[in-house]
Amino acid sequence: MLGTGAGVGAGPASKVAEVNPANGGVTVTGRITYVGTVPIVDPTPVERDRSFCGESMPDESLLVDQGSHGVASVVMSLDGVPKGKSTPEDRSLVIENRTCRFLPRVSAVLAGSLLVINNTDPIMHNTHIRKKSRFGDNLVNVVQPHQGKVEKPLKEAGLMDVRCDAHPFMHAAIHVFAHPYFSITDPTGRFELTQVPPGKYKLKFWHETLGTRERTITVPAKGPVIIDWPVGPEA
Repeated sequence: MLGTGAGVGAGPASKVAEVNPANGGVTVTGRITYVGTVPIVDPTPVERDRSFCGESMPDESLLVDQGSHGVASVVMSLDGVPKGKSTPEDRSLVIENRTCRFLPRVSAVLAGSLLVINNTDPIMHNTHIRKKSRFGDNLVNVVQPHQGKVEKPLKEAGLMDVRCDAHPFMHAAIHVFAHPYFSITDPTGRFELTQVPPGKYKLKFWHETLGTRERTITVPAKGPVIIDWPVGPEA
């Protein structure tokens, strides 16, 4: 294997929210919708490996469903849950260098999970992961020949910025949480947070181009709770 990589989150493991075995909880569901005209972004020219990647790469940072106007790949999370549902013992996240893209482009996982990075393309990629942004502290920097594989532990909570130095148009984001109350919107903009105990919490929103937002929600002892959240220039 070529290259070197520092373990993600070299510090102590993040504290995971305390589990309350008696919690049945409430389901919080909703949809993020885009209001207004979706901006059209020109494809990015490809400067390297055009024979495989193509002449250009479409912009996939903002995906809006034509029927529902739902926004895909929004990371939703609840802040302030002191106790809650149990978490799976076996946790891992697989990211692939595939068709000159990182797939999935946006992902979310619990702290303590194992990150598996695969390269399924017949060309060399470089997976470079930094804290918070492309200018953050370096966490992983590995060169992967075709069909290469790297495994790293995700020890700390936070946002991880993922890029390929060989192909600057390749980008992804990994959200690492210290609690299990997170979800990513599906292609129609829907999300679901299950087994939420009663209380008042901050519902947080993150999107690659739409930025971050939050609102306070109150979860009753019995639900469900439905959140419709319009975004965009006309919201």
